[in-house]
Amino acid sequence: MNSYTITFLPGGERVRVEAGTTLLQAMIRAGLHPNAPCGGKGICGKCLVTLADGSRVPACQTPVSSDLTVTVPQGDRARILTRSLRAETRPDGDNAYVLAVDVGTTTLVAYLLDGVTGETLAQASCLNPQGQYGADVISRIQYVMQTGPESMARCVRDALAGLTRQAAGNAGIDPQAIGAAALVGNTAMHHLALGIDPKPLTTPPYMPRVRQTMELPGGELLPIGGTVRVLPNIAGFVGADTVGCMTATRFDRLEELSLLIDIGTNGEMVLGNAQGRTACSTAAGPAFEGAKISCGMRGADGAVDHVYLRDGRIEYHVIGGGQAKGLCGSGLLDLVAVLLDLGYISESGRLKDKAFQLCPAVTLTQKDVREVQLAKSAIRTGIELLAQTRGVPVSRIEAVYLAGAFGNYLTPASACRIGMIPPVLEDRIRPIGNAAGEGAKLCALSRAEFAYSQELAQHTQFLELASLPRFQDMFVDCLNFEEEEP
Repeated sequence: MNSYTITFLPGGERVRVEAGTTLLQAMIRAGLHPNAPCGGKGICGKCLVTLADGSRVPACQTPVSSDLTVTVPQGDRARILTRSLRAETRPDGDNAYVLAVDVGTTTLVAYLLDGVTGETLAQASCLNPQGQYGADVISRIQYVMQTGPESMARCVRDALAGLTRQAAGNAGIDPQAIGAAALVGNTAMHHLALGIDPKPLTTPPYMPRVRQTMELPGGELLPIGGTVRVLPNIAGFVGADTVGCMTATRFDRLEELSLLIDIGTNGEMVLGNAQGRTACSTAAGPAFEGAKISCGMRGADGAVDHVYLRDGRIEYHVIGGGQAKGLCGSGLLDLVAVLLDLGYISESGRLKDKAFQLCPAVTLTQKDVREVQLAKSAIRTGIELLAQTRGVPVSRIEAVYLAGAFGNYLTPASACRIGMIPPVLEDRIRPIGNAAGEGAKLCALSRAEFAYSQELAQHTQFLELASLPRFQDMFVDCLNFEEEEP
């Protein structure tokens, strides 16, 4: 079979591939980490590249049949959330330095800590390079089931090794001086990073291959001198990141009836307090992370992140202050809420004129509105069914903790206006930042905290929403944007 040389600009990377290989596959082989939210299915339009003749083509749908020079878009620096609430603990003090790692579906974050005082000395972050195989965990699992786990595990381990060395370098230490690390991530990210077979996550009863805590030699996963403590999973789509959030909030010690939500491509929730707790997950999809939205993008420079009304006019804010390039999740939420208030979007989700142009680079389409409806209905359905399962009305919930980047940046009033969160809870919403990362910090600093994370996971009830007879009816009921009384 013929093979051809592909040269990528502006970096000059070259790779030789066989005829029929797509440009997306060639980019991955060249180590370029392309943006391909749909996993190469040709439906998101986010992997456009420019050929030598000036034409722009989707990389995932363009097979190689000759030597080519291809210009690839330069990635924007994403706004990655590293801040969180601060939970106090007593460090063991056995290690001079420890590391906490949060393996998110979209981003990776590493925190280097003083092992005696608990002070954060340095941190490093980047986009998860697994995004080149798809924005959502299902796309990535399907890729692994077709090709094997090696490439998926290797790309994220290489990225984590780079972050470890970067954080250590910023603090002026050798990575081998790090005596312990702790790692969190949702169940799929946990399995894919560790090279564990993810197939059980795709078939009933959707339980993880590994649920318990793990402690691994550092050299197998991170370039450190000590071991890596991996927090436990609860269920197929309620993972170690949720356990990290519960560890950081001391969830089993809360007196208030509390709802913890981490809204990503998968929405994980926990409802309860010191009297007990129930967790569930719901497939919110990647709409709020920019995928499947016509002008969607990550929260980076050029993204519209907030939309609001001022004196009857629609105004907006752009990250970085320059020209708008697209719409990130918090901006999408605000725009839909504003258009609902102005009557451009009906309660059923019908958009006037089938499109609304906010600015030259940002147009909201009817399909975009439908994606928002699906995402918000998934979250709302989870909240309602959790409350029913615990035998309490939603109005009894006293605190709503929003974890993760989207929860940190969204406007609570907009989330309630579109019905994603019940309006009665608006004044009870408390963003808590990267609480999963904070949980990892605690477990890196203290073996007692690591044991506590296992106890939290073991005693958290899991609710499989799709198995409930009322799930489908509730989901349909929550699709509309009807205005509710707070």
